[in-house]
Amino acid sequence: MNRWLSLLSIVLAFGAFAQNTPVIDSISPNSGPSTGGTEVTISGDNFLPQVVCILPCPTTVTFGDITVPIKSESDTALVVVTPAHPSGTVDVTVSLAGIPPVTREDGFTFTATADDSHELVLFPIHLDGVLHGAFGAQWRTELWLRNNGTSIATLAPWSCPPDLVCLPVFPLTFALQPGRSLHNLPPLFLPPDGNPSRLLFVLKPGSNDVSYNLRFADVSRFALDGGAEMPVVRESELLTRPAQLFNVPLGTAFRVLLRVYDVEYLFSDFRVSIYPQSEDDPAAVHQAIVRASSPFVGPFRPKASYAQLDITGLLVLEKVWPTTARIEIEPLTPGSRFWAFASLTNNETQIVTLVTPQ
Repeated sequence: MNRWLSLLSIVLAFGAFAQNTPVIDSISPNSGPSTGGTEVTISGDNFLPQVVCILPCPTTVTFGDITVPIKSESDTALVVVTPAHPSGTVDVTVSLAGIPPVTREDGFTFTATADDSHELVLFPIHLDGVLHGAFGAQWRTELWLRNNGTSIATLAPWSCPPDLVCLPVFPLTFALQPGRSLHNLPPLFLPPDGNPSRLLFVLKPGSNDVSYNLRFADVSRFALDGGAEMPVVRESELLTRPAQLFNVPLGTAFRVLLRVYDVEYLFSDFRVSIYPQSEDDPAAVHQAIVRASSPFVGPFRPKASYAQLDITGLLVLEKVWPTTARIEIEPLTPGSRFWAFASLTNNETQIVTLVTPQ
């Protein structure tokens, strides 16, 4: 191994000596929304590496402290897509194999979007009515919001009832009066799409005064089970680094479904790795790439991007599966802000237990 690393160092050292330094002439456009997704062309010279690496060493571009891959490249231009980033002006750095990075100071400005003045809140499951499931289950969510402050809490986006004509204002909002409670969000009046999430944006300041309680229950079994309390995820609780779900049972007693949500992108990819739950932390038993997606883009979108993975369905694969597992969810799309959990449904009682990130 040391011999290969030494050879790599020699190759890189030769490249640093032989290659001309890249030059950044312009960045176009040089601004875009903080939600990311802007296609940017970096023009200049000497952008193609002249080093052949033994290990993968692709050219990258970094906005502030977030690195993104190259979409297309030539000797005079690099095309990339901006990540999600807090609003403000950042340096743009181009990194090629074998030579020091080159930076354009204050090269790109992330502009605030309309929903930056609001706190984003994720409801992982919010059903419009009853969802019929396996074994006669009738799943329903119950959401309660309360304004505990002394000022009006403004909630967005709000749906216009189909029997009313609403003013052409975007977004439609709802004013939750001080000391008042609200039961459930209005239906989206859209065809079912398999994405159970809802997003709510609460105007700042005052968003911290709103409290939430979300329950997920099989109403056909209310006499046996009052349901499971579902976490309500505030913006500050969203994840950017790999998440861990511990002590997830694998076998015939439970149906295990992994749910992944992303609030930044139309599409975002995640690597899911399943490890035996053991102290010595051996290699992964199984890995898969899942893509969270949503048709909703832009500010005040009503749903997060969503993906699910049937963990129980994987057990038909011919592998030595552990009885309990640790599941790691790693974001692969730069700038992703996400959340994930596993739902465990008992095959006898249909009672649901949640395993949330640690």
